[in-house]
Parts: sequence; structure tokens; C-alpha cells
Amino acid sequence: MPTETQNDRQLNGIIVYGFSLAFGLVIASLEALRPTPTGFAIQLSGWTVAALLLGAAVMLPCFHIIVHSQSKYQRRAALTAVVLLGLGAFFYPMRVVPHEKYRPVFIGLAVAVTALSVLATLLLILHRFFESDEKRG
Repeated sequence: MPTETQNDRQLNGIIVYGFSLAFGLVIASLEALRPTPTGFAIQLSGWTVAALLLGAAVMLPCFHIIVHSQSKYQRRAALTAVVLLGLGAFFYPMRVVPHEKYRPVFIGLAVAVTALSVLATLLLILHRFFESDEKRG
């Protein structure tokens, strides 16, 4: 039967490699996004596969630092890099949006950012609740 540390190591590996692969998929989908006269299209190519692999390879050290590093400064730097890349990936598809549709798209983006902020706040409150409960118990 695996020990607690073996389970933690396996879970941490799943987290690091899973998030790295997911970020690679985001980068690959952004590479495959092409503007068309009616909006956009997805065109898969060899560059899409290269973007997937490169994106996952670039993000792997960041997620490794976030999960395994004891240094608060390194974790914050890696988290900052991930957040900035995530925001860039969030707004990068705006290049295929026609100028006359910017207003409704930005309204939708504002709603999405607000919803994600509320969710993040709720998760932070839950985290603090469980941490304080763990310290008391």
C-alpha cells in the first residue's frame, strides 16, 4: 500500500503535468485560431502540435515551482507568469473580432471576469475557513 508521501508525489505529478498539458492545449488552440471574413476558424497544422508541445514545455517549470518550491518568492514569480500568460491567452482571440463587435464582446468579457473573480473570492474564503478550522482542530 502506498504511503502518504507517495500519494502526495503522485498527485503533485498529476497536477504539474496536467496543468502544463492544459496550458499547452490553450496555446495550441490560440495558434490554430484564424480570422475569416465572417469571424474565425480553427485550422490545425504542424504548428499547432508544435505550439502544444512548446506551451506545455514552457509551463512545466512554472507549475513545478508552484507545486514544489519552498521559496515564496519563486512561487509568486511563477504564479505571476502563469497569470500574465493566462490573461494574454484570454484576450488574444480579440484579434479575430471585427471592430463593430468590440462593445458586446467587452461586455461579455467583463461579465466573465466578474464571474471568475466572484468564484475566486469564494474559493479563497473556503480555503481560509478550512485552514482556520484545521488549526483549531
